[in-house]
Amino acid sequence: MVNAFWLDRDVDQTAAWLVDAHVTSSVFECSMVLTTAVQLNGYPHDDALYYTHPDHPLTQWAADAHGNWRFLHAYTAAAHEEWRYRWDHAADEYHGSWAVVETLDGDAVADLGWPRETARDPPQVTGRWTAPDYVDAYRYYYANEKRDLFEWSKDRTEPPWVEEYTVEDGSRES
Repeated sequence: MVNAFWLDRDVDQTAAWLVDAHVTSSVFECSMVLTTAVQLNGYPHDDALYYTHPDHPLTQWAADAHGNWRFLHAYTAAAHEEWRYRWDHAADEYHGSWAVVETLDGDAVADLGWPRETARDPPQVTGRWTAPDYVDAYRYYYANEKRDLFEWSKDRTEPPWVEEYTVEDGSRES
């Protein structure tokens, strides 16, 4: 399954709050979503580009508007920078998945036939943890469903909002 964990509207803050496992998986999975989304909109198919999960809500959202795609691109770039930071990768070192995204022609991507002109909020791929605001939904999801993955390297620590979003009995009214 692919996902982006929208823990804040600021993608750099979001990346800093991702657990270690999600830093790497965000770079890998979201890179696949980005290359699939452009191909869904007419970017030339190339064996070097990933093509996977075309019907997934995140892929469909990214393919729906160039603004959506750019927001996911910014999220993935921030996760990539966090990947470099947490594991001391050099500034010229690229995660293989991100390197594939970096081969895309930005002008060609911008000129694709995007179905919508206006960006919209990301989908809530959070199971039962929904909320009127996508950031709240992802914080509930993270605090309650991803607790078993809570591990941060270097100086990164548990986000300050975790306790506020934790539901002790595991249930919550939307």
